[in-house]
Amino acid sequence: MRSRKGLFWRSLFLTLLVLVPMSAAVLFFSGQRQRQAQLELAAAAGRGEVGVDAGAQNTHRILLAVQNETPEFLLLRIDAPARTITFCAVPGQTQVDAPQGSTTLADCYLTAGPARAAQLLASTLETGPDAYFAATPDTYAELIGGDATATFDTAAVLSLERRRELGYGEDHVAELTPADTETFLQTLRPGMTVRNAASLRAAVWSAYLRQNPARLSLLVDAAREQSARTLTDLTAQDLQEIGQTLAYLADRTETTVEYTVLSGAETPAGYLLDGGGVEQARELLD
Repeated sequence: MRSRKGLFWRSLFLTLLVLVPMSAAVLFFSGQRQRQAQLELAAAAGRGEVGVDAGAQNTHRILLAVQNETPEFLLLRIDAPARTITFCAVPGQTQVDAPQGSTTLADCYLTAGPARAAQLLASTLETGPDAYFAATPDTYAELIGGDATATFDTAAVLSLERRRELGYGEDHVAELTPADTETFLQTLRPGMTVRNAASLRAAVWSAYLRQNPARLSLLVDAAREQSARTLTDLTAQDLQEIGQTLAYLADRTETTVEYTVLSGAETPAGYLLDGGGVEQARELLD
């Protein structure tokens, strides 16, 4: 009996001698793995890889074309990391390189459509937009939304004499709705330089989005609803990503909406971008 008890205790001792170090090793390496996972999680958070909102890292560059008797153009940059939306006016008379010399964006659009206009602009600048989007002024008004309104200071674009001619002398702030925007633009443009006339649309559109930030998250759905009235090479995946980016920006009070125009000179052949204008465009399309 004593021999059996001694054998039992010796066996138990040997078993514990093996199991205890093994258990300790397992616990040690499990702890190490957990700590490593925590460190990786913290590092990823520092790089912005954890908890990043959809669209927060996206940047989109789109050539917007307005289907008028004389087509108009804007470069749109939606920059989530910079929390900025920029409308950059590109005069329709802008000269672009063509296989047989040069032409203007407007002429290219009228003869070959928005895809070719985007292609020639990219060739001229040696960099191009991610996509193009073309629609009539009425369709763009639908995208902005019938319930949106904006105030626009005509003093920023017109001389006092011209404002008085148009009835904006003392009360120079215009109250706009999308439905009357096109008439407003066409009324203000006579007598303006090519550059200022192009800039006017960018200024008004930026005012709508700046003053109606909630519309940002609705623009893509509105574009889908108007798809039969638009020309674009944006894919369904593109629209989804743009929608995520705009929704992200709509929720940020620090989001800014701004406008500019490509600098250049008016010539008999058209609007010739200068070095500054080319650099502007490249920065927007970067």
